Amino acid sequence: MRIVTILFAILISLCSFAQKEKVFSLKSVRGEYSDVLEYSDVTGREATQLAREATKRKALEEVCGIRVNIWDKMEISSAGDVFNSLSINQIDGEIVDFEVIEEGHRQSSTRSSETIFYCIANVKVKKGIEPDPNFCVTVNGLKNVYSVGEYMRFSVRPQMDCYMKVFLLEDEKYGTILFPNEFEPSEIIPADKEFKFPSVPYYDLPCQLNSNKSKEVHRLVFVFTKTERSFNEKETSRAEIEKWIAKIPNNQKFLHFAIIEIRDI
Repeated sequence: MRIVTILFAILISLCSFAQKEKVFSLKSVRGEYSDVLEYSDVTGREATQLAREATKRKALEEVCGIRVNIWDKMEISSAGDVFNSLSINQIDGEIVDFEVIEEGHRQSSTRSSETIFYCIANVKVKKGIEPDPNFCVTVNGLKNVYSVGEYMRFSVRPQMDCYMKVFLLEDEKYGTILFPNEFEPSEIIPADKEFKFPSVPYYDLPCQLNSNKSKEVHRLVFVFTKTERSFNEKETSRAEIEKWIAKIPNNQKFLHFAIIEIRDI
């Protein structure tokens, strides 16, 4: 009976593994990229590559769909209603084989100056895994509105041992990493305990405006991971930050979003 139980457990494990590693084969997937090359910095070779990327993305979306993490906030103030939204698109899958059948380019039927590059390929996609429901982190202490020079403080309480990175997204193009930094290195945060940040007495994070505006809206993204994952601290591209987040497997991360307003009061 004991042997049967062990064999049954092994069989369940193998089935579970096979399900996670299941590969889907798609035939003649078509992707396109269009551009007005006369006024663009994109070369023909680059446009061809972008068409291939569009084909890969379409195959991934067909198999895995798109997981969109959206954080919305409606604030009513003396200036009126302010609506902010932050979304990170993530496709939970991996391209394991990509065979180009046909590719080329043609002139757009609607705009004579526009060239459409296309790629048709057979694609094999490995579907990703689901988030770990037991990996959660509570973030407390953040305010909706800060005045210039006011210090930002918060605390976190994870359900599992984890590592934390915090990003500040200034607009659609730029972002910076707030934690870790030169004062606070990346260290493991033990489970079921509250940890306050900043954690060193001689360091604070003052809120500042990046322009001459009287107020700005910024987005904070907290990324908690089960293992330490390096990030280039000199990187200031929001697209690269979001790409880095999306590459982390779902069961290895927990995300928390927050929107803050900084006012020159």
